[in-house]
Amino acid sequence: MTSQQTSQQGPWNGRFVWHDLMTTDAAASQSFYCALFDWQIQELPMMGSVYRMIMAGPGPIGGIMEEKNIPVSHWMPYLSVPDVDAAAKKCQALGGSLCMPPMDIPGTGRFCVVSDPQGAYFSLYKGLPESMGFDPDLPVPGRVCWNELLTSDDSAAQKFYSALFGWKEEAKDMGPMGTYRVQKVGDKQAAGIMKNPMNGAPSSWLMYFLVDDLAAATSKAKRLKASAMMENTPIPEVGSFSLLTDPVGATFALFQASAQLGKC
Repeated sequence: MTSQQTSQQGPWNGRFVWHDLMTTDAAASQSFYCALFDWQIQELPMMGSVYRMIMAGPGPIGGIMEEKNIPVSHWMPYLSVPDVDAAAKKCQALGGSLCMPPMDIPGTGRFCVVSDPQGAYFSLYKGLPESMGFDPDLPVPGRVCWNELLTSDDSAAQKFYSALFGWKEEAKDMGPMGTYRVQKVGDKQAAGIMKNPMNGAPSSWLMYFLVDDLAAATSKAKRLKASAMMENTPIPEVGSFSLLTDPVGATFALFQASAQLGKC
């Protein structure tokens, strides 16, 4: 993470400001996403390895890190907090787990990796004034525009995240799919929480990437060897999305906003 100026300068506490792809094959992952989104990559040395910083739009949005020993490639979201150590302790007190203790990233900030009580992983992050992460309200194609928790217990998860980040719930009835819990920080939408429709699947955070043309982007992802689980699925009054797995095994979604909405 490096300095970035967008339409607003952070911090954006309680918001998602960074996303890392933890992958078993960094070169293959880079090739796929750069072809799909036209990302640019800056390679930086980090703790004895190479951190591939993702540049999209006016600045960086995340990175690609190779981890040969992880069970499956996955996206890791970072949430901004005013104090990483205090937030990590609060997470544990609320029933979450500390997976990687707080540590400094030289010249960038401080972070740790935690999980909620249902087992979904995420990172807590506080950047230096020049490295707050990216503006979560700036709609740029190729950037993450929405973060959604698919969880085994949406009611318990709601209590956890509300206590940890001060999120307020705005519940929406999805009929047979149950309740979709939109999370708000002030007047801004921060995330969504819903019960995982796949019984027995592990709880996890899903990242949605903004695109201008969902059908074209979905077709392109498939040509690049991604596997589609859902394609061009409408979300009434919001937009449409496709759910995919990249060629290295990480799950992600593509999203196109409705004309009325204009963005995520």
